[in-house]
Amino acid sequence: MASTGTVEEGPYRLRSASDAAWPVYVAQHDSFWQRTGAAFQALLRLTLPVLALLACFAGLYLYRDTPLPLFLDGTSAWLTVGHLLVPVGFFCVHLTNRRYGPAYAFAQVVVAAALITGVVLFASRQITALVPLDTVPTVREAVGFGGAFFVASFVSIVAFDGARGAHWWSAPLIGFLAAAIFFALVFFPAAYAGTAAPWILRGVEFAGLLAGEGIALLIPYWLLRAIVPPLSGFGGY
Repeated sequence: MASTGTVEEGPYRLRSASDAAWPVYVAQHDSFWQRTGAAFQALLRLTLPVLALLACFAGLYLYRDTPLPLFLDGTSAWLTVGHLLVPVGFFCVHLTNRRYGPAYAFAQVVVAAALITGVVLFASRQITALVPLDTVPTVREAVGFGGAFFVASFVSIVAFDGARGAHWWSAPLIGFLAAAIFFALVFFPAAYAGTAAPWILRGVEFAGLLAGEGIALLIPYWLLRAIVPPLSGFGGY
């Protein structure tokens, strides 16, 4: 059988640069009202994704000091219910990426991070008085967590978009696995390196736990596929 010598044939070819779902900007002269309308539409599209991500972070805050009995380390619990909610944040980002593409998913993470930073800087005392915790994270832990989520989100967005293909599960699966690996790689060294805590072992265990949760979250992702369909230009994935 003759072969053309190309890998771009068939229904399961690797994605090339021409397949990327990044927005393409063509030189044109839009009116002021057209640009204003486009900006307003972008803000409306971001409202629900940003609120969903903020709700996830609120859950992380509220349940940060709720221990999981299975993960008690001596007299303290290094893993809490709040930690288990981390993949839910990536789940929200994946749904935005599926619906609107990577540019909106990037914006969702940046806007949510900016709002949370504003609350921490200007209203942290009010939040602490309103919802007191048994324990308060150190500055190092908070910065490490925020940086880890930020980096892992961006990596997972790129991985998700690159993995769009013939199977509905390929993009969220690769996105969840990338997020789990990079979150653990950034968070545990940033928050615990140099301390007496066995942070390397905990990082490996937590990465595995995040990956397992990501696989479990494929079920609600599948159920929401019809409710959150991708816009045109994303190949239906």
